[in-house]
Parts: sequence; structure tokens; C-alpha cells
Amino acid sequence: MCRVQNGLVLLQRRCQKEHWPIHKEHCKQGLGEGIGPLIKSVTGNPMLSHYIQVCLSLQFRLHQLHRLQSEADRKKIIRAMHLAHIDVGIEPSKITDFMNLYHFKNWDKPDMEGMLQFHDLVSPWPGLPEGSVSEMHYEMWKTARTEADEEGGSHCAVVLIQFANNFQQSIVCPFIIGEDAIDTARRAPSFTMVSALSGKEIVYPMNIASCFEYMNTHIRSDKNDRLRLRAPMREIDKELIRKAGKEPEEGDAQKLENHAVRALRVKVGREYVYKSQTMKQIQEDRRTAAVVRATAVGEERQIEGVPQEQQANPGQKLNRAERRRLERELKKEQKRRQ
Repeated sequence: MCRVQNGLVLLQRRCQKEHWPIHKEHCKQGLGEGIGPLIKSVTGNPMLSHYIQVCLSLQFRLHQLHRLQSEADRKKIIRAMHLAHIDVGIEPSKITDFMNLYHFKNWDKPDMEGMLQFHDLVSPWPGLPEGSVSEMHYEMWKTARTEADEEGGSHCAVVLIQFANNFQQSIVCPFIIGEDAIDTARRAPSFTMVSALSGKEIVYPMNIASCFEYMNTHIRSDKNDRLRLRAPMREIDKELIRKAGKEPEEGDAQKLENHAVRALRVKVGREYVYKSQTMKQIQEDRRTAAVVRATAVGEERQIEGVPQEQQANPGQKLNRAERRRLERELKKEQKRRQ
């Protein structure tokens, strides 16, 4: 059944079918209920679901079980209750907006478009004592285990994943690790990704980090939001990014270094998109934009006379055609770097 307890939303496939009138109250189309609609889109997407299963296979070494000689040992691992925690966040769809939030604590922008991103995976859940799990979670896992057995998946492991958004909301759902994911983890094909900023091809060996980067890049490139993973940036999303970019002051390190902040820093240090967007480029963009704002003159101001900026700086004279050319060049440069 579908329950909400202490801000924890539990999602199950059977629950969504049988108890939808109750469940839909916590999975509205907007983001007022947090990351619920986004996680629902993730679990319903075959590609993203597959690579999450691959990550879980690597995390629990399920792809190496065939090396165990004892069938009893293999069965014991498969039938065990596995717990995984994935930190997720809502980040700006434009990398320049992210870097401005990350480096400039007072920077902000209204109506910023965001997107779901995967930060880090750990096991077991942070703060959960070893061997300790609530009865509610155990029943949830047991139900998923029974479903898998009834559908011919008795040889598949069942993992209970906690998706956490800055610990403001946690959504728990079971994942059945299919044979396709095990096979992919065993073959470990490399990833070839092309940077949207530089056009450079990058080849990564398969591991949890490269799977996360591949999924995040796929979401970032979805400009038309076919994955249904775009959402407005909220203040709590911006604040997490600011905290991750802030240097801890003496005596304040413990306060800042919470799990969600560390998970985002892991992502920033891991993925190429952040390394290619240097501070020098950000500062150049800001200076160029400032020049355009200072030289651009609206039609109503042209009627009134010479703007104050040009009166204060008579050497800075641009006609309308030159101003428009400069604006076009700026837009092309910004689009090339996005």
C-alpha cells in the first residue's frame, strides 16, 4: 500500500495501479510535492532504469556472483535485502547558471529552468545502523520480493533504493535487478560521450561514476523535456549549490560538510562538463554582457536623446547596426558554450 510517514514517500508498481486515488495526492504533476514526479519519470524510463540497475549490480557485485562455486552462497546473496542511497538534485539546465550559483554566493536569476541530476550512490543508507531497517521498509521489500518471484525473477536480487533530495525529501522504491543489467555490468562496455561545450569526444570505462555521468549528460541534452525531468529551480536547490561551492571557514566545516553537500561536490569533481566551464570563461561572459547592457539603447531612449552612459564616456560610440552585431555575436558565443 501507499504510505507517507515523516515526509517519506513510498512508491510501488502495484500501489500505483491499485491505490492510485490515494497515491496521486503525493505525485502531482507540479513540483510542489518535491521530487516525486521526477522519480516517477525515472523509474518509468527504460534506459535510466537499466543503468540504475547496472550501478546497483556493480555496487553489490551481483555481476560477479557466477564466480562463486557454491550455489547456496549465490542464492544467499540474491535473496538478501539490499539497501542503496542515491543523492539527487535539481540543477540549472544551463551550465553557466550552475557555475554562477556555485562561485558567486549573491548571484541569482528568476525563473531558472532546472533538471534532475544524479549525484552519488552509497550503501547502506546514511545514518542507518547496520542491520537496522524499519518494519515498513521491510514489508515494502518483501512485497517486491514476492512480486519478482511470482513473475519468474526468483534468481534476481531486489534492492530498496532511497532517492534523497538534500534530505528535504526521500522517496523509497524497490528495483529488481534484471539479467540485462547483470550482463551489461559483466561485459562493461565503455562510454563515448561528446561534450556539448567543446565538441570533444571522451571515452570512459564503465563504472558507477561513468554510468551516473552518462545518465546526467543524457538528461542535460534533453532540451525538449521528453524525459519529463525538467522542473523550476527552487530556493533550496540553489542553496545546496551555493553551499557546495563555498569554502568552509574555520570552525564552520562540520556545519557545511553534510552528506548532500559532499555528494554534490563528488559530482562536480567527477564530470567533465564542470571542468570545461572554467572561471575565466564565466568572468569573460559576465564582462561581455555588461558591455552590451551599457551600450544597448532602447527605442524609447533614442527618442529622448543620448543616453547617460554615452554622455559619461564619449569615446564609446556605437551605431544601432554595430550594437545589434555585438549582441548577435554575444548570443552565438553563449550558445556555443552551453
